[in-house]
Amino acid sequence: MEVIYHCFGGTHSSVLCAALHLGIISNQHLPSFKELMDCPYFDKVPSSEAGIIHFIGYDTGGNAIYVLGCRGCGPIVEKVIQQIMHILRVTPDKILLVYTTPCLNRLLRIGGFLSRGLGLVTPGRILLYHGTRLAFADYKDLVHAVKARLNLL
Repeated sequence: MEVIYHCFGGTHSSVLCAALHLGIISNQHLPSFKELMDCPYFDKVPSSEAGIIHFIGYDTGGNAIYVLGCRGCGPIVEKVIQQIMHILRVTPDKILLVYTTPCLNRLLRIGGFLSRGLGLVTPGRILLYHGTRLAFADYKDLVHAVKARLNLL
């Protein structure tokens, strides 16, 4: 299966979920600042890459894990992808779309805007780090649900 975690910019929430899914970030403890910044694509995707699906890796079940930035159109993008799948006769068990934006908190939103939107990377990343730690349980729960659906637990 192809698993696409998607959020606003494809650089914070979706990347964190993909990293948790693949074990790049441990779900056993809160990530350090370095662990977070070492995640592929974390706070590194420019807004010009919205709509580009980035491959992150394969999980233990052989599922391909991707991230996608939808610029606030996540539910619409999901509908479009589902319609394209229908037109191409791709069965729903081939692609799983996971909307990660509901896990966001204010610190993550502000930090992402500062870092990616305004180019204020250092203060943005500080807020992103603290926001990630506050929302970490929600991200773990979301990834756990995805892995349960994929029979990986």
